[in-house]
Amino acid sequence: MVKPTVHPYTYTLELLKLAVFRLPPTFSKEKRRAYEKKLQQFLDKPSTKYTDIQKTIVSLGKDSWAYRKAYEDMYARYGHSSEEAFLLENLDGEIKEKYGRFIHEGGKIGYIPRVKSEEEQRQRSPFERYFTAKEIFAVEQALYVARDYARAEIEGLVTVQKRDEYRQLVRQYAERQQKMAAKIDELRRLAGVSKKWEPAIKDRIRTIEEGWSVVGLGTDLPELEKETEFWKGTLESFLKA
Repeated sequence: MVKPTVHPYTYTLELLKLAVFRLPPTFSKEKRRAYEKKLQQFLDKPSTKYTDIQKTIVSLGKDSWAYRKAYEDMYARYGHSSEEAFLLENLDGEIKEKYGRFIHEGGKIGYIPRVKSEEEQRQRSPFERYFTAKEIFAVEQALYVARDYARAEIEGLVTVQKRDEYRQLVRQYAERQQKMAAKIDELRRLAGVSKKWEPAIKDRIRTIEEGWSVVGLGTDLPELEKETEFWKGTLESFLKA
């Protein structure tokens, strides 16, 4: 009997699958279907190159960045209180009291559902150190229910009740993203100034662009402005030549 081939990049594809699943409801349906199709192609083809998968993750992150950032802002404004309320409703007895103490002492679980990197998953959070394994399981099960309720509320807000507010946020982030992309293009031009520094600048560009990804740490405009100024200073003698 021939054993089924295990995809060598199963974990990375799971990240991509979660990223597609968690796209905000306002993200282009056509693009969503295209990424779903791409994901299935990767799953069906174990010989897929890792770089192709990574490029798709970064591309998805870049395409959805403004929508995701705006959604996160809306969740931060309106989702936290709903999530807490729903979570407490689904906790019982001593665990409910202990969770209350945890929050009172400044503890957080992590409100915005996002894809975690492998390194982050290996590290124990304050939440994981505070509760026993049995308690963590109980809280996490209640949290899944609470997040479903809260997410449904936020999706209603961004598509109906507070649609204009959300759209304004998307526009603001899209404008910010354009400025960030311009800074990245400026770094590309600077990379061509010096053969000595070209590899280092290109490596930074690659890292920054991976930050668009839903699994990347990301960057923001002020950081990019500092990065550009740093390389301008480093290459000053070349730029004046």
